Amino acid sequence: MGTKYQLRLGDREHELEVEEGGEAYRVRLDGVWHPVHLQRIGETAHYSLILDDRPYDFFAEEGPHGYHIVIGSRTIVVVTQAQVRGRRGAGGPEVVAATTETGEWILTSPMSGVVQEILVSVDDEVEAGAVVMIIEAMKMQNELHARRAGTVKAIYVSVGQRVEQGTPLLVLL
Repeated sequence: MGTKYQLRLGDREHELEVEEGGEAYRVRLDGVWHPVHLQRIGETAHYSLILDDRPYDFFAEEGPHGYHIVIGSRTIVVVTQAQVRGRRGAGGPEVVAATTETGEWILTSPMSGVVQEILVSVDDEVEAGAVVMIIEAMKMQNELHARRAGTVKAIYVSVGQRVEQGTPLLVLL
């Protein structure tokens, strides 16, 4: 028997059970078991997930209110019972997941290349138009600018890391 959770996606409640089996996991969602293999890529926030024999890449970091997960261009916030007072799950902590509508802005790589320089840190205040990162592609240094002012919430890459077009790089609040 695995750990059970109550999961809310939008307005729907789901029961989720997670069982660990050596190198792999399996997850039961609404009574159906799904094989899952999860692997962290280095010491980064980048993960590789294989669910029902389909591969997914995502970024996940723990924040003060739970977990911040980016899959493609979609952002999901996962909050555990410790952060949601007065709510209890059946047999375990409640997990609440919701797509953020908080005005966060995610900088994604406009090209394939290598991260040469990261000019900001988490919690830095950034002005609109400020250079936040430099990506080298085809021997050219490409400055990436903040589209708006905000606070750096998370950085998903490190200097020297190869990124593909569309890879989430950082998040501004």
